[in-house]
Amino acid sequence: MDPFSITTNSILAVFTVMQLGPNFKDRYELNKQEVSKGNLSLKLSQLEHSDAGKYVCIVGSRTFEVQLQVFEVTGSPSGYLLQGKNLMLSIQGSSSASVTWSNNRKDKVTATQSTELKNGGRTLQIHNLQVEDSGTWMCHITSLSAKLDIPYKVLVIGFHNLKRETLYEAVNSTVSISYSLSTHLLQIRELEYVRVGLEWKPVIDSKYQGKFNFSVTSKEQPLSKQMANMQVTWKPSHTLEVKLSKVQFEDAGWYQCQLTVSRDHVEKAIHLVVMTGERKFWPLWTLQRKSGRSMGGAPQKVSADPVGPLSKWANVTLLCKLSAPIPPNAQLFWEHLNGTEKKLNMSGHSEVMVKTKTVGLWRCSLKVENNTITSIDYTVVKAAEWNNYVLIWAMVGLGASIVLLLLASLFIFIFTARQRRRRRAEKMAQARRDLFERRICQCQRQLKNDYSDA
Repeated sequence: MDPFSITTNSILAVFTVMQLGPNFKDRYELNKQEVSKGNLSLKLSQLEHSDAGKYVCIVGSRTFEVQLQVFEVTGSPSGYLLQGKNLMLSIQGSSSASVTWSNNRKDKVTATQSTELKNGGRTLQIHNLQVEDSGTWMCHITSLSAKLDIPYKVLVIGFHNLKRETLYEAVNSTVSISYSLSTHLLQIRELEYVRVGLEWKPVIDSKYQGKFNFSVTSKEQPLSKQMANMQVTWKPSHTLEVKLSKVQFEDAGWYQCQLTVSRDHVEKAIHLVVMTGERKFWPLWTLQRKSGRSMGGAPQKVSADPVGPLSKWANVTLLCKLSAPIPPNAQLFWEHLNGTEKKLNMSGHSEVMVKTKTVGLWRCSLKVENNTITSIDYTVVKAAEWNNYVLIWAMVGLGASIVLLLLASLFIFIFTARQRRRRRAEKMAQARRDLFERRICQCQRQLKNDYSDA
């Protein structure tokens, strides 16, 4: 008989042998009803590598031989796999058969940057696993008289789109950040070893600060936590959502979700960039922010000096600044919409300034390869003429009031000084009169004493 191959998880019909050893107990089946029909097939279940070898069936003087080959695909590590890790698949069995591999898309595997064939093709090394690698991979075995396809299921746990993402939002808007896992965590049996956490850091060189951390259990119920303007919600088994209401410039930074399974972990970070405008309030001027559009770019600040309805002869300085360096192929510039004025930033600078007296809508934009990444609009408003006149008369009236107040204060001061001087003169005259009277009295007493002595 020609040899043929089977897998360890299959049940294969072979010709009946006269006697089986104790290792085959409860693992073989002989259909006695088929024997009377001339079918002497033997079925073996739960095949082991030790079952490989030659099987002999003797019927009277006739002898039939069958060569059994047992193959098995093993994976290291086995079970579930975390995103970014490596997987090694090996075929165990006869070395005389030819081995090829196909991926989960049924494409033949060759040596590439992510896959490596070793040991004559009997070992397949998959580098940097991604969630897209989940599925059934096949090992194709070809011998002289038979072919065998052995499936191996690969389950990669991680995040959809692990590439770095950047969200661009305007200040005071509502931001939603979502982390979606590739696998329903309830499929993992060791749920007590699964943890999900949320971390944040303001700048790339700083350390992450923990915001939300919990263990995944078999209970399918959502978890939620409110922290200031941040609400973190865990939807059972596969999605973590972060919602920021009225986002502020200080909320910008890196938000990272970390999934820990046993001692391994995988994480995904999303960079939140907040665009905001600054206002400087001066007595006579105002620069009105019309709108801010968030489509990309870095954190952005816009200010004007001075701020307010623009008077007839005044200039206004518009400043647009990014808190992060702009990309080398990007442009940051101010432009007057429906006009011809435009101001580009200097190479290597992260801000652009324009000094103008042109009223209307101005837009600061960040463009990369002619694509607008982010922009913010400001409207410079012209002051009405009657407002100027009212302002002038108000200033004249204010000046006149100040002059009158100063004159009144001067009059009161002079009047008070004269009163003080008059009272002081009266007191001096009274003092002189009192002194003169005391001297007359003393003289009269002295004369009386002299007359008495005489």
